[in-house]
Amino acid sequence: MADKEKLVARLLMNAALPLTRVLVEENPKLAEKYKGWKRIVQFQVENDPDLACHIFINDGKVEYISGRHDNPDIDFCFKNAASFNALMTGKIALPKIRGALKNFTTLAGFLPLMLGLTLLLPSKKPKDPQKRALKVKMLLYFISVALSQLNKAGDEEMKIFTGPMPDRIFQWSVAPDGPAAYLRIKKGRTKAGKGLYTRRKPFVHMLFSGNEGAFQVLTGQIDNVEAMKLGYLTVDGSPEYGKDIASFMKKIEAMVS
Repeated sequence: MADKEKLVARLLMNAALPLTRVLVEENPKLAEKYKGWKRIVQFQVENDPDLACHIFINDGKVEYISGRHDNPDIDFCFKNAASFNALMTGKIALPKIRGALKNFTTLAGFLPLMLGLTLLLPSKKPKDPQKRALKVKMLLYFISVALSQLNKAGDEEMKIFTGPMPDRIFQWSVAPDGPAAYLRIKKGRTKAGKGLYTRRKPFVHMLFSGNEGAFQVLTGQIDNVEAMKLGYLTVDGSPEYGKDIASFMKKIEAMVS
């Protein structure tokens, strides 16, 4: 169980927390609020060198950095991976928050970003079209990075899938000009990226007809087969590998739910 908790923590830390940058880029009021800031907020699982990162808020912009910082303004310290996972999945968690009293304004100012990340939770199904579109963008970015992290963490099924594969691109995009993300696989190695991969045609391209169709599929309200019947989703490329990558997407959803 400990290994599974650590794997989930790795996915959430490396795929969810970087989305704080998206939240600021999509919210001018937040960006303006952070003007003049130069502050570090850290997340770490104590006694685990692999589970630590910090977020650098610098004059209205956000940068995610893997690893520990020597002197963060706020330091969220978790006793184990399960405690970190609880916080990130909307459950009860009581981390130690070092620097909370000394830098209370930083803590209070950072909380909107943590609340913003709750948009990733399966229970969050906003009615507002802009928030639905934001959730779609965040989910696409999260999925591509989480798939890569699953492989890098040594998941057996994922390694079997990626090991023999030549240089191939798995692409997700929302038509006509919505968000896009991709996963590049080459001989067991993976790399996630934002946007459309332009150097070669995707091996599998999951193309959503718009934000609403993408929202319905990515939040699990309809499955891929039904989505294709309704015209919400087109899968261009290998049907077999399209099913495989969809299965891994479902696996990640189950792990972090």
